[in-house]
Amino acid sequence: MIFGGRFADAAIGRKQLILLIALVAVGAGIAIGLSAQKAIWEGWVTDRLFQIKALMDNKEQAGPAPVVVVGLDQKALNSDRLAPIPRVLMTPVLAEAGQAMLNAGAVALGYDFVFAYSADGFVDPSTGEARLKGFDLAFQRFLYQNRGKVFIAHTEIGVPQRMFSAAAGEGGVRSVIVSTDSDGVVRRHEPHSPLTASPHLIDALLGIAGVELAETYIPVPSARLATSVPYLSLIDVLQLLESDEGRQELAHFAEGRIVLFGGLLPYEDEHLFSDRFLPHLPEQLAETGPSGRPRVQPQTAGVFVLADFIGSPIAGRIVTEPPAGLVPAFAVIFAVVGALAGLSLPLVVLPVVAVGGVLCGLGVSLGSMELGMFPSPGVAPVAFVTATIIAAVGKVGILQRRQRSLVRLFGHYLAPDVIKLMASSEQLPALGGETRHVVVAFIDIVGFTKMSEKLADKDVVRVVNSCFDRIGQVITAHQGYIDKYIGDAIMAVWNAPNTVEHPEKSAVDAATEIINLLDRLREITGQPPLDLRIALNAGPVLVGDIGGEHRRSFTVMGTTVNTASRVESVAKDHKVRLAVSQSVAEKLPSSYPVAEIWKGQLRGLSSDITVYTLDLPEMYMEPEEKRTIARQEQDRSKLVTFPRS
Repeated sequence: MIFGGRFADAAIGRKQLILLIALVAVGAGIAIGLSAQKAIWEGWVTDRLFQIKALMDNKEQAGPAPVVVVGLDQKALNSDRLAPIPRVLMTPVLAEAGQAMLNAGAVALGYDFVFAYSADGFVDPSTGEARLKGFDLAFQRFLYQNRGKVFIAHTEIGVPQRMFSAAAGEGGVRSVIVSTDSDGVVRRHEPHSPLTASPHLIDALLGIAGVELAETYIPVPSARLATSVPYLSLIDVLQLLESDEGRQELAHFAEGRIVLFGGLLPYEDEHLFSDRFLPHLPEQLAETGPSGRPRVQPQTAGVFVLADFIGSPIAGRIVTEPPAGLVPAFAVIFAVVGALAGLSLPLVVLPVVAVGGVLCGLGVSLGSMELGMFPSPGVAPVAFVTATIIAAVGKVGILQRRQRSLVRLFGHYLAPDVIKLMASSEQLPALGGETRHVVVAFIDIVGFTKMSEKLADKDVVRVVNSCFDRIGQVITAHQGYIDKYIGDAIMAVWNAPNTVEHPEKSAVDAATEIINLLDRLREITGQPPLDLRIALNAGPVLVGDIGGEHRRSFTVMGTTVNTASRVESVAKDHKVRLAVSQSVAEKLPSSYPVAEIWKGQLRGLSSDITVYTLDLPEMYMEPEEKRTIARQEQDRSKLVTFPRS
């Protein structure tokens, strides 16, 4: 029932439904948002936030970096001194360079090399003589004399030769294994307390530096490590030892710092690290030896990764996990705001709002870095977007549910377009209407009276319903609106209540398709004599609700409608299936074969009118021979061409 222009049940359950949608949206937002933690795409977002932070800070490094890297790079290997020496036989050189850095003031050394072989084990294949016996003695003595300050590496598959392990002593061999996130990128390190007893090289050197750290941390680099970490080529260290000035420069690099030795050859021991999107530190700001730096590779050398994991806690460039409960709190807040946005804002602005919510969520993670913590950057944005989408879908679902209910209740009495208008406004349209330019069509089943006399009533209904069903599908497909059924005829309208860009063309196209259905209709109904007649007229009509408060009908009224019904009589007299008035014909494209069939004054009208058809065989009910005679008598064999834009 309808009271005061409103649906009586419009408010029944609406608040409860909105509350239910809000709760579902918030719950889903929280659950899906929290599931975004450690997602494979979240790492990429993390690295981009580091990039934004680096660009925002845009400042030089604060104070000297706490870790120096000495690299076995291509320049060192190609140098006159080192070129003749195989890499497996460089332990005396590494011992000399290591002792030089300790003498220059380094607090500790770490070798990112697995010394898996000893020269003592090599023999001359022709004589069996151990010609290199004692070759590694200098490096063994160096390790033994600097126990507690010098550490060598082991990996999952590589361990030092037992003589080196013995020389380094208990705790002198530490792991250089780094773990990756789900996307294969190295970002975080979990220290083992106490650090000095940890199996990791990173922890051991942090312990020597006096750092106290027990929770997992993420370094926050400010530039590509290959351009910012203080760096010396191994050959630089050896050459600087040869002069007093050089030794002073070594002291500048090493004093009070941790020194890491590692390989810098391309594609050896490289990792994806969170510095890969960061800007390069300008050369004039970087601490670099005389030989310069190796070329920056797409991935980051393992020794640089170790250097950042050690140097960032010392320099205070790390973030840790936020306190328990903070990330779920962010998920709740953003899910609630997203649900409110989805329920209260127009759909058209929600994409912009969603982007804003994502940016705010990322901004929370970015701002938290200043406080030394880093909440999962995917939780808040995903919670917001999920809640917004679910709330918006729920809101639209309520409206669609009301529309479906109205269609079920009134669909047999009112046009679906009118029902949707009522549903969207929750109000009945006002009586009266507007004047619009439309095309009116009358589609009549020819010979229906004679056919109905020979058929049972149920067969008549079957025939009519079968015809009207197929014809109605074509009308709807061409954007037409079935105004009413009048016995064995259909009255259809184009450009009301919906808007049609070219109503005349759409109406003629629909009429042509309907006429081409004749053979199919005859087959379906089992009535070979069945035929159709269609009349079209275009002009202004009154469109709207006609009737009273208790009973009304959406329809069109005016002279245009009456003229269309009169045009049908011309189609009948001239035995054509399609007859259109001049107001329709002159709006058709020039490719349509328009032919004049009659001109004069229709019954009930005060002015002359010209009627046309399409000069196509299927438009005529008579055989070609009779039509030829008629053309000769009426001299209308020429096609009509209207001036068209």
